[in-house]
Amino acid sequence: MAVTLTTRSIGVMVSAALAAGWIGATLTHDPPPAQSPRSSITTRSTDAAPVPHAERLRERMAEPPLPRRGRNPFVYAARTATIRDHQLHGNETPAAVALPAMPLAPPAPNFRLSGIASNTENGVVVLTAIVIDNGAMVFAKAGDKLSNGHSVIRLDEQSITLVDASGVTQTLRLP
Repeated sequence: MAVTLTTRSIGVMVSAALAAGWIGATLTHDPPPAQSPRSSITTRSTDAAPVPHAERLRERMAEPPLPRRGRNPFVYAARTATIRDHQLHGNETPAAVALPAMPLAPPAPNFRLSGIASNTENGVVVLTAIVIDNGAMVFAKAGDKLSNGHSVIRLDEQSITLVDASGVTQTLRLP
């Protein structure tokens, strides 16, 4: 009698052989030895002397937990009195409180010369500066106005000279 084996029948036979081997191995092995009573927590009798380490652990567990290091968003530091607090409550302002220094003037505008272009108009060479004026690109010729009252007074192939409203000049050069 000829039997044709398919992949399914081979798989069933291999599975059956593995299951039989596993069942046979568990039946022939001895069961693991029972654990000794001293290593089991539940088998300890109540009349035995307490272990010092266990007592320390019980005491530690009874203590409230310590706060973690770092910032606790629910705990605030003591508030220091400010000048306004003294004024609101009618107290005299303490002499030791120093006021923060106020800036004298706003920061100067930030100009940077990016390039200079030239073209010929009616036979005359006209220079145009490409200036970065506080982050904005500006094409400026001699006599043009920039931000914060600055004006272009001179322009050549390598530099541009600016003047502000108070007469202070600033020269920007190509890198």
